[in-house]
Amino acid sequence: MTKFLTLFTAIFWIASAAAQPAGGIAGSVEKKVTLVCLGDSITHAGYPAELEKILPIRAIDAGVNGSNSREGLARLQRHVLVHKPDAVVFFFGANDSRQDAPKKHVPLREYEENLVKIIERCEAIGAKVVLGTLPPIDPEAYYTRHPKEKYDPVGGLEAWVAKYRAVTLRVAKSKQVPVVDLNQLLLQEPSWRQADGVHPTEEGNRIIARLFAKEIESLIPAQLQMALNKTIGIGAKPIPGAEMIFDGSREMLDEKWTYWEGPRFSSSLPIKWKIVDDPVDSGKVLMTDDPAAAGAKFGAADIVTKKVYKDFRLHIEFLVMNQGGNSGVYLQNRYEIQICDSDKTKHGMGAVINETDSPYHVYNGLGKWNAYDINFRAARFKDGKLTEKPMVTIYFNGVKVHTNQPISQVWGGPNSGIDGGNDGGKGITDSPAGLKLQCEGHDVRYRNVWIEDITLENPNTDF
Repeated sequence: MTKFLTLFTAIFWIASAAAQPAGGIAGSVEKKVTLVCLGDSITHAGYPAELEKILPIRAIDAGVNGSNSREGLARLQRHVLVHKPDAVVFFFGANDSRQDAPKKHVPLREYEENLVKIIERCEAIGAKVVLGTLPPIDPEAYYTRHPKEKYDPVGGLEAWVAKYRAVTLRVAKSKQVPVVDLNQLLLQEPSWRQADGVHPTEEGNRIIARLFAKEIESLIPAQLQMALNKTIGIGAKPIPGAEMIFDGSREMLDEKWTYWEGPRFSSSLPIKWKIVDDPVDSGKVLMTDDPAAAGAKFGAADIVTKKVYKDFRLHIEFLVMNQGGNSGVYLQNRYEIQICDSDKTKHGMGAVINETDSPYHVYNGLGKWNAYDINFRAARFKDGKLTEKPMVTIYFNGVKVHTNQPISQVWGGPNSGIDGGNDGGKGITDSPAGLKLQCEGHDVRYRNVWIEDITLENPNTDF
């Protein structure tokens, strides 16, 4: 049975999953999964770039201004099939339906045949296909550029466009391919369309991408998961758009980091943490060795990035040398993701400290490298008041251990981080802040730290 994305399910998807980031899985991958987006000017320089922010894919933009289904079929080999895609997303109709342009107009019967041929040729090389209906066209705006009288004989623009939508839905059903009904879904919000009444706005492109992403995820889940796995866990390389903030060099440490001068700070620049040989592999790593923190004085010699962040994707690798070794990764210099050997409580390894249980079973143990991959969304405020709590999703050594976990407060008091002493840690303020690493007088090592500055518009950090 055709997988038709109904208006109800799409509304739910937009509301619940629309937060896939500008960076979401976003930019998170060595892009091995190939998706081709075939279409006209609505596709060109539009939603394909947004799809790359959501899924671990390489999205090839095969949209051509003014293209119709006839032309799309003619260029299918050189624009689509040559890339040997895992999946193809396509829709036409805005130009096919033009009654005022005989060279562009494609009759309904030929339009149907063209859609069928495109699907069959894509499937013949093993590509999965997602079809879309042509987006809605606003008659009032459209008629400022196109003669209304050309559409009167066919019942008006909206009735005429509806016929092309009906053909698309019929083809999807007969060929048993998923279809996203853009024609109806984009009617929900006028701001998703530009003033010309045809082309989507930036937000409209994001909505289109999210709707197609949901179908793609269900069509090729194994390929997407394999691509994602290359960008999380030990040894993951920086994703496109990410910045390496510690590469093992003293130069980068001094360039990108400084001390957090909190109320207990008692060290002094230059940073006293040491660059040492990797105890397991080749290369240099960072050692949390600062005399000022002796005796578990957290906050005395913690280091923080000079750059501040709001929402971000983070990769960081750590190794605990001795039993009970303790450090911590502080998101926005506020919220600690715990590093603490031998502790399996809410204060233990891998916990969003005091908010979640420790996923200790994922920990590799003493003397072995571990990795956190984190999507973080900062708290949101309106008129100075907290409206949405900070939220985080975390992979620990490639295993997803926390999903869309809200964070209630800053724990540990004023020596712990920003806002720690503000109303007992509940007085979170609205300001970006750096990534902090805790020094607590223990021997913990760090390497391969990179971060991507992103924007998560809606409360969803899952990736």
